[in-house]
Amino acid sequence: MVKVDNQKVIFQIAKTTYKANKKRNILTIIAIVLTTFLIISILGIGIGYWNMLSDRSVKMEGMDYDIELTEPTEKQVEAAGNMEQVKYAGVNVKCAIIESAYEKKVAKTQLFWADQTCWRDQCLPAFASIEGAYPQKKRDLLLSESALKDMGITDPQPGMKIPVTYYPLNERKNLIDPLSYEFRLCGFFKDYTGRARGFVSQEFYQDTGAKQTDFTQGSLKITLNNSLYSQKTILNMQEALELENKQMLIADDRMLTDFIKTMAVLLLLLLMIFASGYLFIYNTLYICVAKDIRYYGQLKTVGMTSVQLKKIIYLQAVWNSGFGIPIGLLAGLLTSVKVIPAVLAMVSPELSSIAEFEVQPLLFVIAALFSLLTVFAGCRKPALIAGDCSPIEATRYVGMPAKGKARKSVNGLRVMAWRNMFRDKKQAVIILASFVISLVIFLTILVVIQENNAKRILDEIMSYDLKILNEAALEERQPILTQDKIDEVSGVEGVSQVRKVYSDTISIPYQEEVLGEFYKDLYQSRYSPGNYKEDISGYKQGQALQMNLFKTRIVAIDEAGFDALNKSTKNTLDREQFEAGKIGVLCPFIGINPKDAVGKKMTFSLENGKEAHTIQIAGVGENPAYFAGGYTPELIVSEKFLKTISKKPIVELIDVDYSQSYDKTTERSIKEIFQNSDSLSYESKLDRYDQMLDTEKQIKVLGTGIGLILALLAVLNFVNMMAAGVQNRRQELAALESIGMTSKQIKKTLSAEGLGYGVISIIGALILGVPVSYMVFQSMNLYNMSFSMPILANAGLFLVILLICMIVPPWIYRVSEKESILERLREEGE
Repeated sequence: MVKVDNQKVIFQIAKTTYKANKKRNILTIIAIVLTTFLIISILGIGIGYWNMLSDRSVKMEGMDYDIELTEPTEKQVEAAGNMEQVKYAGVNVKCAIIESAYEKKVAKTQLFWADQTCWRDQCLPAFASIEGAYPQKKRDLLLSESALKDMGITDPQPGMKIPVTYYPLNERKNLIDPLSYEFRLCGFFKDYTGRARGFVSQEFYQDTGAKQTDFTQGSLKITLNNSLYSQKTILNMQEALELENKQMLIADDRMLTDFIKTMAVLLLLLLMIFASGYLFIYNTLYICVAKDIRYYGQLKTVGMTSVQLKKIIYLQAVWNSGFGIPIGLLAGLLTSVKVIPAVLAMVSPELSSIAEFEVQPLLFVIAALFSLLTVFAGCRKPALIAGDCSPIEATRYVGMPAKGKARKSVNGLRVMAWRNMFRDKKQAVIILASFVISLVIFLTILVVIQENNAKRILDEIMSYDLKILNEAALEERQPILTQDKIDEVSGVEGVSQVRKVYSDTISIPYQEEVLGEFYKDLYQSRYSPGNYKEDISGYKQGQALQMNLFKTRIVAIDEAGFDALNKSTKNTLDREQFEAGKIGVLCPFIGINPKDAVGKKMTFSLENGKEAHTIQIAGVGENPAYFAGGYTPELIVSEKFLKTISKKPIVELIDVDYSQSYDKTTERSIKEIFQNSDSLSYESKLDRYDQMLDTEKQIKVLGTGIGLILALLAVLNFVNMMAAGVQNRRQELAALESIGMTSKQIKKTLSAEGLGYGVISIIGALILGVPVSYMVFQSMNLYNMSFSMPILANAGLFLVILLICMIVPPWIYRVSEKESILERLREEGE
């Protein structure tokens, strides 16, 4: 038998068929374009979004490192730097604290010295911006913007003189008076820590007498080559560094476990995105190829084999891919490197220089391969159906017929729509699955975006809008925050609540049954004051040195602060007993919980008072005060009780809540009240937000971009599939018209079908989306926030989807019914 080369014939038939099905090919190309665009843009923007979140996290930390060694020796610094797994090892030493500037009390501004490695490789990457350079001369000083604000410097200029008083942090730090000095500002930087801090020269650091081996002052910041480390890595490093005395290697031993959990969740999201794209293309191809089965059956009757039919289908798939994939890649590229940066630049001109994305060639390869493989996978099943179907079966193929007779009443149209939705169960499942998955991804991404909103983060980590601290409350005992001033703050428009915190020094005689276990835990900890037996013996005997060591502070809160305190004690407090002074609360001290004191009565007296007072400890809660006392836990009582035992209690601070958080007008009005007070400092949620604003704009634009693309995918997914479905049912719809069904009734039926798909998809998305988004939220919950769904955004999308589901199918039919019923009934290809 002579072998006939019929490749040209197959190619010609495929070409003719392809040209005849222009509308359906356009739908298929759109599906491929959208899927390719989805993969490349979601991955590209997603990587940028992740990098922005990581960058902001570093800036909120204030330094970029993985592990910290306290009080490092020179030998340990050298050993760490020589370790194979260590990338950088830099020394950072806290050497002084500024108490006042320009004779104005400031929040304790901590001054650090950093070696070149720490500064260049660990500090600079954590700054949002910096002007100037690291201090080189003794008088040079580099300050954070927060420190400058505390000093009242609103327009810092390099070279300006800053007279200060400061405490050097050396071994004699508790035995000397503050020193006066005049610094020269050599620069300033911005980060997101909200802390008042600065950096000094090596010469000034050496003059303070502070050492890197001083307890709690010096630290070695270690950056690893691989930031993913296990507990075994930590243990090996501890052994190699030979830790001494009270040294600690501070690390997150859950780092690797948490990373694996996060990556598993992200992989799940990625698989869902791939699944959505796969179902999108597969459904379109399945409908389109299934519509041509009668045509393929006719080709079989003239001698074409199953293998040749499959070649025709695959050839058309290659051509559709040749058009769709490059267009999708180009659209994704333009979105990632042009549209998003342009939007960022429009949002803030300052972002134009950093609004750039790296082009990741691997992403293009992944997107192209995925789309191509999906196209062929989508063609495989329809090609098998076409190839395996006999000529007689193929010519009779009309899809899954609807069961029962359609009635012309409204109820009949609804029943008909329901039956049409599920007469081809496989097709219905694919449509619903692709729609549901798209919506689940959208719900999940919105939760992630909301979780990383700067305002929400600050609302979680700051329980106030503005904290006003009386820096003269500790030593000078000056009542700057008087009741008149507090009433004036309360009267400012926009202020919803003011919470007062009082404080005073108290003496507590040694009471074994109350705090005996706490002191044992304290002396066994890294922060042990000294010799347990000697100190406790002197404490019992009332010796002055030990009594001073174990002095503490009494902290009083007003009625407005009770709820927050009660929440921190797991709601164990009785309000009436607390207000009456019958019960009080102790605070943990450097992580040590005085839990054994709960339920017991404790005796104390004010520092300058002779009268002893007794109070029952009802719980352990968070300390609302700023200043700390000695080695005994602070005692929290009610404002009413403190006023009965103290003649002139001093307000240490007030926490102010606004009716509308981040209200600049309200904050400005409050600060104007204290504009002549030189001993106040502020901690402002608005200031923290302003520091984070540039990064927040980037994160919002990227997050919104991801959300909009996913929403667009969900909507276009449905539109494309309904368009393919209506297009392939043109003859059926024309037949219904020919037997008396009106165009209006057909449109109602199609609208009901679309609405049915939309409602079922939304219900399915909620059932799956809430647990999936919660799982993703928990794996990425860096700030221990509470879970919540962005209701308005989701409700808006669902409403749009339902409207589109109702409008699109009849609109597609209206476009296709321009031809006469007879012409549509005669159609076999289109």
